[in-house]
Amino acid sequence: MPRETGIKNKYWAPFVSNLNYIENLIKPGAKVLEIGPGGIPFTKATHFCGWTQEEHNRLPNYKMVNIAIDIFPYKDKEFDFVYCRHVIEDIWNPVNALKEISRIAKEGYIETPSPLCEMTKGVDHGDPSYRGYAHHRYIIWSDQEKINILPKFPIIEHALFEEEKLQKALEEPFQWCTFFHFKDKIKYKLYEMGREQDFVFYNNSYFQIISQAIYTQSERSKIWKKKQTP
Repeated sequence: MPRETGIKNKYWAPFVSNLNYIENLIKPGAKVLEIGPGGIPFTKATHFCGWTQEEHNRLPNYKMVNIAIDIFPYKDKEFDFVYCRHVIEDIWNPVNALKEISRIAKEGYIETPSPLCEMTKGVDHGDPSYRGYAHHRYIIWSDQEKINILPKFPIIEHALFEEEKLQKALEEPFQWCTFFHFKDKIKYKLYEMGREQDFVFYNNSYFQIISQAIYTQSERSKIWKKKQTP
């Protein structure tokens, strides 16, 4: 149900300073693919791929791709740069997408909501009482070398966090997102559930991973912001 929260500004859209930084990574004349362009296409993109007929009708050089299962219809290292913003967390098989992006891209940029954002109540449309975004399947963060992917289970609603502190942290726009710039190959870790895997639910291991993810990405986002500060 809708409710009143402490979040007054919601940073869903790309913000100018970050876009400028990414655009400056791309050399003139580069062949650039955007995956899942949505309503605000990346201005440097020369090609697009996604899964909606509406995008196909609206955008040039667009190919229909189910990025969760398909081999992308492009050659190895065909693109100088691949841009993929707020897509990986939505799909049921992000590993396939990351492998294919690695195959076709010489360089690229991936952005998702941050773990902090996914664990905070009221970030979605309408100030809801649940955590994060209703349609997202994964919590994603970066460390120095790789993207980390954690399945987002309903049990997150029972996490014991200080809600006001989470909302306060989101007053900083850069804390809303995970930012990942890569060259040549994407390294990743998919966290798995099981007694001999990364976490189980009969102890606190799942929430320990989430707590560490929030801290790690918060620090990484501070570093990312400093890169853009003159």
